[in-house]
Amino acid sequence: MVSQMQTFDSSRAFRVAGPLAFKEAGIAHRDVDHLMIYDAFAHLPLYGLGDLRLHAARRDRQIHRRRQHPPRRQAAANTNGGGLSYMHSGMYGMYALQESVRQMRGIAPAQVQGAKISVCHGVGGMFAASGTIILPTKTRNGRFRAQPTLRHCRA
Repeated sequence: MVSQMQTFDSSRAFRVAGPLAFKEAGIAHRDVDHLMIYDAFAHLPLYGLGDLRLHAARRDRQIHRRRQHPPRRQAAANTNGGGLSYMHSGMYGMYALQESVRQMRGIAPAQVQGAKISVCHGVGGMFAASGTIILPTKTRNGRFRAQPTLRHCRA
């Protein structure tokens, strides 16, 4: 519940689910080519970028305004326009996941050329739950570039 959050600029569920998914997939932040963050509310991309450690949390507002996600390496974020502009049916998380799948299949309308790893990060339960899915493409020999991973956390 929002009223029981430790801080209002971060989500414990985000901080737990994201790093566990990265660890299980065996990837580093620099490996991410494509990122989808559930953004039914304007502050959720800031939570996601900060809590996934894709940039320093103190600089969230400036980075978000300049659309530099993340500053260490440019990774395309919310390539379908995000829930606030694409559409929000009440279950936007499925559309974010669809976009990650399309990007990895190479069939997205706004395709990120050469994208090999997509991270899809969502929230539920009034910020008390979070899920992070890491979707890799396969190499020529049929192996995944990273371990496909789903990590869910309840705060």
